[in-house]
Amino acid sequence: MVRYKGGYVKEPKIGIHKNIIVLDFRNLLPSIIITHNIDITTFCKKCKKKVFVPGFKDRWFCQDKRAEIPKRLEKILKERWELKKKIKKLKGKEKEKTIKKAYQLKLAANITYGKFGYPKSSHYNVKIAESITAFGRYYIKYVINQAEKNGLNVIYADTDSVFLTNSTIKNAKEFLKKINKSLPGIMKLEYRGFYKKGLFVSKKGGKGAKKKYALIDNKGNILIRGFETRREDWCNLAKTTQEHVLKLVLEDKIKDAVEYVKTIIRKIKQKKIKYSDLIINVQLSKPLSSYKAIGPHIKVAKEINAKQGDIIKFVIIKNGEKITDKAKYFKYSNINKIDENYYITHQIIPAALRVLGDFGITEKDFNVNNIKKYI
Repeated sequence: MVRYKGGYVKEPKIGIHKNIIVLDFRNLLPSIIITHNIDITTFCKKCKKKVFVPGFKDRWFCQDKRAEIPKRLEKILKERWELKKKIKKLKGKEKEKTIKKAYQLKLAANITYGKFGYPKSSHYNVKIAESITAFGRYYIKYVINQAEKNGLNVIYADTDSVFLTNSTIKNAKEFLKKINKSLPGIMKLEYRGFYKKGLFVSKKGGKGAKKKYALIDNKGNILIRGFETRREDWCNLAKTTQEHVLKLVLEDKIKDAVEYVKTIIRKIKQKKIKYSDLIINVQLSKPLSSYKAIGPHIKVAKEINAKQGDIIKFVIIKNGEKITDKAKYFKYSNINKIDENYYITHQIIPAALRVLGDFGITEKDFNVNNIKKYI
């Protein structure tokens, strides 16, 4: 498969930010296909009216006649938008059914874009797929530029979303009206929400970590993206610990967050943790024979004769030298056999430091000494 440049991501400004407003494009890539009449039949053909692809002098899409893919896609999106309006008025099973249908239509719209970049598709043309993402980068950069011209501070942007500070909700919505008047076709920027605080962390090298942040609204609800709370190779305890640490940090309680982690570590040492919270779940994405490297979940998968698609549930026990040796199918172990040192140094502390590291907190602050680390 030929690789091409994807969406634009603006590096976030590290730290805690207050009063964040999030705006994002409504169905960005499908809207681009519809707005610019993107189709196999309109790509670089002879025509009177054409739209050039940003950054490519030799690529365009004909506008003389409406193409089939944009027409079909527009019907899908319009149906989805109508369903989303109805959802607010519905309750119970009818609401669940409508939400499911709207989601299916969203998938159908995104699949239409994906077909241009999928080699086995009859619509496959990597230059068209590349052109769509080029339009996407152009429009998100356009919004960033216009926001800054209007005195708004863009602290982060990711593919189809912008995160603003230095603005009231009223000013942001006025900006929305203004920007939407300047956008072509059915393209539209929408108001997604207000968050009283947001945390953006760093990655190795000191730069802001892309696609990794946590936001909290006025009701205390947390939106988390990119942290270990979304990773499958971390036990539930690591995920819930990190989520609680994130909440404390967003409430300006750094010291409380450190104390909370220390409490979790003590509970692990005293085995006052639910065994089920220490189980690691990893899905077997390929047939066992396809794996060359034998990691912990592969070793367990072979022992239980697992198949592709199975969820491998395992824990790390004390017996063994290497981490792979110590992996044990969860039904064949118990809380008394688990390796507390592993969970402390490879699950809890790393998960906590992903959040607390930018505030000067280190492993030493958790009073962890002389604990063996495994390879």
